[in-house]
Amino acid sequence: MCFSATASFSLGAALIPVGVACIQKAQQKDKRYLPLAVFPLAFGLQQAIEGIVWVSLGENHARLLSLTAAGFVFFSHGFWLVWTPLMAASVESDRLRRRIWQTLTGIGLLYGAYFNVPIWLKPERLSVGVHNHSLVYQFQLLYPTRAMVLIGYTLYVLTILAPLLLNGDRHVQRLGFLVMVALLLTARLFSVGFISVWCFFAALVSLYVGYIFLQGLEARSQPPLA
Repeated sequence: MCFSATASFSLGAALIPVGVACIQKAQQKDKRYLPLAVFPLAFGLQQAIEGIVWVSLGENHARLLSLTAAGFVFFSHGFWLVWTPLMAASVESDRLRRRIWQTLTGIGLLYGAYFNVPIWLKPERLSVGVHNHSLVYQFQLLYPTRAMVLIGYTLYVLTILAPLLLNGDRHVQRLGFLVMVALLLTARLFSVGFISVWCFFAALVSLYVGYIFLQGLEARSQPPLA
């Protein structure tokens, strides 16, 4: 499969209006679903940013490449680590699980800061290349030991997948299943460009959020959270 600026821009252009429509629907029907409604819009913006990464890399715009690569990583290693468990807590009806998702939100915030703050302070810690038609983001971690890398991967996957797969809302569970499938396929087929490709497939999966709101929220309405 060939990824490119065109693919990223096209997906971004498709997702942004879907996200706007979902947000409007959530505001009308149930504001607890606003964080979920933001998913397509945020993924659309992330893909648009990666489209600029492709362009700036191809045309050797070093400054623009540095800014947009940092912007992409802000989403992949920051925003989603906070927003996913935050969304899960917003729609969760079970008190214990809601507290767990809130805790994971805090963990995601700390983990995102661990990745992003060093890049903001020293942009050369992040570099971007191309491998087999996909982008590869390489990080200079503060503590690049094998144990830290393993802990990092575990926290990343846990913070993203657990709030989706174990959520009390069945549609959020299905979204989590689709994201997990995207993760497994990416790990199997695109291990080198994993982050870029998984985010692309996850962005495609976020179209399911549009389907959820297209079907209406009435069938999923829950009692007010305690």
